[in-house]
Amino acid sequence: MEVAAADSSGGDRYRSHLTGDGEKNTVWRHGAPPTYDAVNSLFEAERTQEWPAGSLEETVQNAIKTWEMELSHKAKLEDFKSVSPGRFRLSVNGGRPLTGEETLAVGSYNALLTSPILPGAGAYDAAAETFESSHDLFRAAFPRGFAWEVIRVYSGPPVITFKFRHWGHMDGPYKGHAPTGDKVEFYGVAVLKVHTHVDEQLRAEDVEVYYDPGELLGGLLKGPLLVPSAEEEDARQLGERLGEAAVVSASGAAPQSQACPFLASAKREE
Repeated sequence: MEVAAADSSGGDRYRSHLTGDGEKNTVWRHGAPPTYDAVNSLFEAERTQEWPAGSLEETVQNAIKTWEMELSHKAKLEDFKSVSPGRFRLSVNGGRPLTGEETLAVGSYNALLTSPILPGAGAYDAAAETFESSHDLFRAAFPRGFAWEVIRVYSGPPVITFKFRHWGHMDGPYKGHAPTGDKVEFYGVAVLKVHTHVDEQLRAEDVEVYYDPGELLGGLLKGPLLVPSAEEEDARQLGERLGEAAVVSASGAAPQSQACPFLASAKREE
């Protein structure tokens, strides 16, 4: 199956609806269409599959890349060409399905990382992140981009089931953790329901994603903390005070500025 050659499909070899007459009235979130040179280079250098042109696998891969581009960079749902208007739903790991407007409001990262477990672990708190802050967070952690590929397609339209791989190199910090330079990747399975079995653009009506967020976030939390936590700082200061007290106790005297406050208090009481 081949993606329809619409007049707005130029500008990127993997994503449609970036440029052309079909996008002349599109409202772009950052004022202009994005460029994908860096992440395309990463994708081409490290992908595990290179699907034949026109194959179902390539079509699914490009359709999802287009959908992700529109979700991340188009400000209005009516400008989306990759979804069926009014019908789109996104659910993650069996959670409550989000409408197209809800998904656009929170952004792809918040939609994929909403979990009651992650905030307590200090890994990610979707309720505390905005669309912009979530993208800034992962853009900083993966300055070369966060590449995505289809590994296998199990069934064709109108209900397409496929396995995917998502990866990047942690060359930047994440939530106070230092860069490791390591490859961070995870695998998942998704079910994409499209408008009809003859819809060559594979416009999504319903997307279900299943994956383990720990595979992604565990890799991002490996680096040491750049700034100690409050608990670590308190422990460090306590250690310094106890060390100073031990010195005073051993010498029997110390300059007033270094005297142990507990000893000074006891002398006053005498």
